[in-house]
Amino acid sequence: MKKSVEIVNENGRRIVKGLGHFEPVYVSDCRELVKRSRRIYDSKAAFRFKKNGKVIEKTYIDLDNDIDALGTALHDLGLKDGFISVISENRYEWSVAYFSIINGTGVGVPLDKYLPKNEVENLVTRGRVEAIFYSENYHEMMVDFSKNNSQIKFFICMDDIELPIDDARFILMSSLIKRGSELLEKGDRRFVDAVIDNQKMSVLLFTSGTTMASKGVMLSHKNIVSNVASVTAQIELYPNDVHLSLLPLHHTFENTVGLMVMVLCGVTISYCEGIKYLVDNIREFNVTVLVGVPAIFEAIYNRVMDSIEKQGKTALIRKAAKVSNFLLKLGIDVRRKIFKAVLEKLGPNLRLFVSGAAPISPEIIRGFETFGITFLQGYGLTETSPVISVNTLFQNEIGTVGTPLKDIEITIDNPDENGMGEILTRSESVMLGYYENPEETNRVMEEDGWFRTGDLGVIDENGNLRITGRAKSMIVFTNGKKAFPEEYEILLNVIPGVKESFAWGHKAPDGDIQVCAKIVVDKDYFEAKGYTREQIGDEIEIAIKEMNKGIPKYKILRYFLLTYEELAKTTKMSIKRNVETDKVKSYLDKAGVDIRKLNKTFMDN
Repeated sequence: MKKSVEIVNENGRRIVKGLGHFEPVYVSDCRELVKRSRRIYDSKAAFRFKKNGKVIEKTYIDLDNDIDALGTALHDLGLKDGFISVISENRYEWSVAYFSIINGTGVGVPLDKYLPKNEVENLVTRGRVEAIFYSENYHEMMVDFSKNNSQIKFFICMDDIELPIDDARFILMSSLIKRGSELLEKGDRRFVDAVIDNQKMSVLLFTSGTTMASKGVMLSHKNIVSNVASVTAQIELYPNDVHLSLLPLHHTFENTVGLMVMVLCGVTISYCEGIKYLVDNIREFNVTVLVGVPAIFEAIYNRVMDSIEKQGKTALIRKAAKVSNFLLKLGIDVRRKIFKAVLEKLGPNLRLFVSGAAPISPEIIRGFETFGITFLQGYGLTETSPVISVNTLFQNEIGTVGTPLKDIEITIDNPDENGMGEILTRSESVMLGYYENPEETNRVMEEDGWFRTGDLGVIDENGNLRITGRAKSMIVFTNGKKAFPEEYEILLNVIPGVKESFAWGHKAPDGDIQVCAKIVVDKDYFEAKGYTREQIGDEIEIAIKEMNKGIPKYKILRYFLLTYEELAKTTKMSIKRNVETDKVKSYLDKAGVDIRKLNKTFMDN
């Protein structure tokens, strides 16, 4: 098997550099990425989605033609070198608009579709946005903006709806594509011949957080396409693959992997109609590849296992799993045959899951692997375009986020006695810096190109990276030992009846640091069992005591609060720890007693 990493020592640091497993696909910029795919994949379906109940297909020729036409029209509007936003649900028009901005017009500023109006307006101001693409769902918001915002020159609607007749700034995207096509026929080449400097900022992405706290990450074409190339060297995708796009496209994970990589590899991209239609869409579109976050895979897995349990087949599935796993060790892979009935209900063609953004339970990874679906866990940040490391078919070490991608380096800064320290990374995928924030840029960027991730981790002897947690959320006990909320949350989230959890280090009156948790209870699960709130608390307490048996005594989880309310999360489904900390503190302050007196109580009282 090909060696996946090179490990060297440089200035006292142990550096792991990814070598990849496959031949990477290099392009100079995102325009070449699209043009290459048109040339190779031609009339093959690039996108497949439903509109008004009807399945629509767009070929690679359609994609390229629509981008060129729209980009030409944007030049005609005088938007060359302008900052242009996109806000909508995931859809074909989002991708066309985005490529038409960054591939020769100006700087793309994708916005979080879940942000409230005031935050969208603030980010538009901070990003100096001159035009904005939006879907019908945001029309009312845009009309409101137009009344007080003179900065935005054009509001471009993706849907053919009735626009304000008294405001020429409102334009239909379809009319722009038509205008651009006519200009191209007349020989207008302002967009298609525009020079792209692949080292200049082409994308401005705001990180999760409040408007003032969010940082503007500046990415270039070189940042993005270098990461795309690195991903192609680690994960093999085929033109007959179908990817279901469901993570928000304004996030780099979906933007780079779920859009750019898929287009480069000739994959057909389908758009999910919503999380409740997820399983239906997987079957309808014959999905083979799914890129997501743990919450999505947990929901799918729980649905599968609940169905198996309702059919009374849990014991049968466990026996079958033992047989198939034994045969697999002998080099005989019959998983997809043995579990054909399970896969038929889930998605008969599913072959690959890729998860990022947060830790996921090894039980879920092993569960999908047992059914014959390859499950890879990766790691990355917006600032790194985003993927830093991922497991592979050849080296899938569960509990780690794999080895660095080809041409990407990682190291651990100031490792402790266990080898744990802050994760640093260096590559062409690392951002240009934070927009108009040199102080924060200097804080995270070292002179020799290393980027400080703010995450803590350990690298094993084979170059696999294991994330231990965020430096900011680390729990430090009075004995100097350390723990991370994520460790507890993974264990808590597999307890039957627990939807999700939030752990933190609570300082007791005597100065002792005690691990506590807020646990979101599955109301339907316990109501079906006829449990009272007291019985719910007792059952979860029993499960936690069992969990604590595998944890050193100083690290055990001591107290917990219960709730039916979902945790506050970002659109990447990461817990907003500062928000949850404030909620718990407010609850405890209001009660006027220590958490020890409130153990097992419901915060919803």
